[in-house]
Amino acid sequence: MTLSRRDLGVLLPVLAGVAKGQPAARQMPSKVLHSGQLPYSGDAKKKGRQFFRGANHSGFDIEMHETVLGPGVETHPAHKHEHEEIVIVMEGSVESFLEGKTEVAEAGSVIVNGSNLMHTVKNAGTTPCRYYVIELRGKPA
Repeated sequence: MTLSRRDLGVLLPVLAGVAKGQPAARQMPSKVLHSGQLPYSGDAKKKGRQFFRGANHSGFDIEMHETVLGPGVETHPAHKHEHEEIVIVMEGSVESFLEGKTEVAEAGSVIVNGSNLMHTVKNAGTTPCRYYVIELRGKPA
């Protein structure tokens, strides 16, 4: 069996990971996620959909989802977790609660929720609001 340089370039990192007793990291696939093919779950008060969750080329776990909240609806009670989140407000406005402080973020704003900080968001307007969340989950345990 003959191996090309390209074959070795793919095979050696995999073997190195196996030799360390760790699974080889897989790169997240490139693709277009069409809006019409990503169904929502929930109702008019609160609905959402996940775009993706997976590890990048180095094994770092990333997740992205969308949430739509009706007027006055809070996404969930304030909570905290180890991973960081980036929230991108697309439509409407949200009241962002972060560590005891609230601030209204309008469409086009970005909210950064740091690790282990209490946070939540609530629709601050009279129309539905829509935002995307990118969760930077990190290396699996």
